[in-house]
Amino acid sequence: MRSLEHQAAIDWQVRAYRPGDERQLVTLYAEVFGRPRSIEAWRWKLMGRAGSPENVWVAVTGEGRIVGQYGGIPLQMKLRGEIHPAVHAVEAMTSPDYRRQGMLTSLGSAAHDAWGRSGRVMVIGLPNEQWGTRNRALGYTDLFPLGWLRFPLHMERVATRPGKLPGPLARPAAALGGAGSRAWRSLSRSNMRRKMAGVSLSMQEITSTSADFDRLWASLSPMYDNCIVRDSSWVGWRFIATEGYKYRVLLARSEGEPVGYIAYRLAESAERSTGYVADIFVGPGGQAVTAKLLEAALDDLSSRGAGTVMATAAPGSALHEHLRSMGFLPARASTAFMFEIVPLQPGVEPGTLADPRTWHITAGDFDVV
Repeated sequence: MRSLEHQAAIDWQVRAYRPGDERQLVTLYAEVFGRPRSIEAWRWKLMGRAGSPENVWVAVTGEGRIVGQYGGIPLQMKLRGEIHPAVHAVEAMTSPDYRRQGMLTSLGSAAHDAWGRSGRVMVIGLPNEQWGTRNRALGYTDLFPLGWLRFPLHMERVATRPGKLPGPLARPAAALGGAGSRAWRSLSRSNMRRKMAGVSLSMQEITSTSADFDRLWASLSPMYDNCIVRDSSWVGWRFIATEGYKYRVLLARSEGEPVGYIAYRLAESAERSTGYVADIFVGPGGQAVTAKLLEAALDDLSSRGAGTVMATAAPGSALHEHLRSMGFLPARASTAFMFEIVPLQPGVEPGTLADPRTWHITAGDFDVV
């Protein structure tokens, strides 16, 4: 028989979000993840795309305290050549006081049921190791890894970070790292320039939502079987009208027509400055465009103090091959994410989606950068 104390500990129920819940949810976020979240950032992320209350499910105690959340970002996905509504599951969290009670499974099950009834064909996500077996209980199935790649832009800056190396070693390590980075950058730049030879491209920084991204999507989407729809609505919400992160978006043109874009940001702290390439969207054969976009982004991040630039791609994909050919190196395998899905409709067969060569996918499709 359960004790009265244990009965009180599981006194919660699951329901859809109600206006005003975000005031408690940002407090819960800080409690769970150890960093602050503004109400504006929560609303942008969780309600900025077709903000239905059923985007978010919460667990509430009898006293009205919100102690759990399971959120989703609605999106459009091209799957095997056809466009379908889907959802990206984000920010599954439970209060430390209420863990090991099946809360995440209850929240996720309620959300998935509602999303399936609304016509969403699948859930995508990058569940981390803290989920344990709960991702399997919720129906998540592995597709393929999404790995980190890094460009050693200024390793002398990395070597001199506080606490990185003992004082006597920091200076020679910085000198060696700087020399190595300069040599690697020079070699990579020469390689990029060779790929751009004979190709006339112009660059423009985009600071507001633009129909150019609709034209770019119409042009490039036939080249990929599987991909999040990267139209003006998506790019404008994800990288331009953001709350919390500041991205720069560069658009490449050939003879006036858009041929690719890159979205990136600089993450700065007292210890380090790291550049993150959130997204690159070009055609599978567009190495010249990729080179042009990367050269501009690396130059900018270098001038702003980045020591390392990180990017993600699925090994075996065209983007992974592009990044590797232009100087990005594999990071530790242990840092890779596993791309997983939950089918919500009978026609979604994970086995038909498991080949990374048929995908264009980056960290910007999720919420990890």
